[in-house]
Amino acid sequence: MATDGFTLYACIRELQNLVGGKIDKVQQPNKDIVILHIHAPNAGRVKLMLCIHAENGRIQTIAKNLENPEAAPAFCMLLRKYLIGCRIVSIEQQGLNRIAVFSLSGRNEFMDEVQLRLVVELMGRHGNLFLLDETDRIIDCLRHFGIGESAARICLPNVPYEAPPEAEKRDPFTATVDEIAVLAHGRTSFRWLTDAFHGVSRLCAEQIVKDGTPPERTGEEIHAVFQSIREYRFEPSVIPNAGVLPFRPKNTASVACGSINEAQDLFYRQRDEQTVLLKQHNALRTVLEHAVKRTEKKLAECMKTIGSEEQIERDRLYGELLLSTRNAPGGQSSVTVQNYYEFPPVPIEIPLDPKMSAADNAQRYFKRYRKNKAARAYALEQTDALNAELDYLKGQLLNTAACSTREELSEIRDELIRERYIREQSEQRKPSASHSRPLHYRTSGGVDILVGKNNLQNERLIRTSDPNAIWLHAKGVPASHVILNTADPSREDLFLAAKIAAYHSGASASENVPVDYTHVRYVKKPSGARPGFVNYFHQHTLYATPSQDAIAPYRVGEES
Repeated sequence: MATDGFTLYACIRELQNLVGGKIDKVQQPNKDIVILHIHAPNAGRVKLMLCIHAENGRIQTIAKNLENPEAAPAFCMLLRKYLIGCRIVSIEQQGLNRIAVFSLSGRNEFMDEVQLRLVVELMGRHGNLFLLDETDRIIDCLRHFGIGESAARICLPNVPYEAPPEAEKRDPFTATVDEIAVLAHGRTSFRWLTDAFHGVSRLCAEQIVKDGTPPERTGEEIHAVFQSIREYRFEPSVIPNAGVLPFRPKNTASVACGSINEAQDLFYRQRDEQTVLLKQHNALRTVLEHAVKRTEKKLAECMKTIGSEEQIERDRLYGELLLSTRNAPGGQSSVTVQNYYEFPPVPIEIPLDPKMSAADNAQRYFKRYRKNKAARAYALEQTDALNAELDYLKGQLLNTAACSTREELSEIRDELIRERYIREQSEQRKPSASHSRPLHYRTSGGVDILVGKNNLQNERLIRTSDPNAIWLHAKGVPASHVILNTADPSREDLFLAAKIAAYHSGASASENVPVDYTHVRYVKKPSGARPGFVNYFHQHTLYATPSQDAIAPYRVGEES
């Protein structure tokens, strides 16, 4: 949920201590975020984040540093040129709209004083960030929209700035109890609040007055909330998985916070991580799905070539019969000869190219025979390799779906770069300081069960586990490697580990999944094999039906 008008109203109030501050530094970690480093007399050194993300858009101060690209984007360089050294004159909100305006004062390259405005529009997917000059002409903006594009206005450099069209709604701060009561009369849903008043989001409307409030008191309830916000009597709170409010909702589980900034930090910290995680996950899944389709297409072509053996042998037969036929007429589209490879010989019609002689037609059939025979032999050689590659890619899709942290996805991405499914970027990424962690279960008897979520985790599990521990893997399908940390497991522990192995496999929706198990010392990685590929010996097989409900009580977190 992007910031609504009421929340931005409270946020602007809290940011007033930045007025008079000087902008020392400008950063742009990604295409939706700009960070201003401000040194303010009343607040000290502050990092102010301006985020115009469609779902996570907001303005807030942050404590931690965000990772920045090595080469700053062009818009960031332009902001550095104009903003560094500027002082903040005022921070205001346009009415109760989701628009914040930073008025700035600075000096240009000729040391003349200039007035600038930084306009932050938190309008969902239409959000934008503008830098305006003294005449309100756009110096530049974060997102460009030109003529002919699906936009209600032009957002390009050197174009006069136009504010977004304002909806015809009432000011909630001037509405009386009676006016609100009239609007609320006969309403069964509080969605009308968003249509009637500025600054009210759907979440805000749902929480201002809950079901069960007497109709005669509805106007009083809503008016009281409006006035508390108007008079800066905020009670910032967070509704988990829903959003941030500047007041305390009734009859809804919420977390009280000391400030709007604290509430936004609490709510969006995990949300930002999920957004980045989802973006990385989708990017990897797209790469893998395209690679799977490409490999399946190659495999289908190989199978088609392998299945053409009858046609290949027919070309050889046609060539030999044409060579053995004397005085075959030329200039015809076909010829009928005796097939002496059958007894008694039977007549067979051979298609011909009328522009060629019978001998040349025979050579044409022999040439096609040799070419298709070599292609079939090559296809037979490639089939095993393509099937192995398809298993690898499907296993990586399974691993990607199981990843829950950016480190785990980064390990898969690095592996795909090494395997040349992804082109390595020119900029060097900082290596992770720590390894990702596998899933961790524990049996009722206290035995640990570890489950790899990608190929690197699988290899580390085999390399670091006790050689006498039990290794399990679903048979014949892409699956995670599972380690049962005991040399002599009980029957109950072994079947639990088998259920876990079956659940974390490509057969998680099946029943009676075969699961192989053996000691870790019998699991070996062949030299030169891809990550996660192993051979194992002295295995036994048992059957388990995967069930999330059956294994969930034994989940205890993650283990390194």
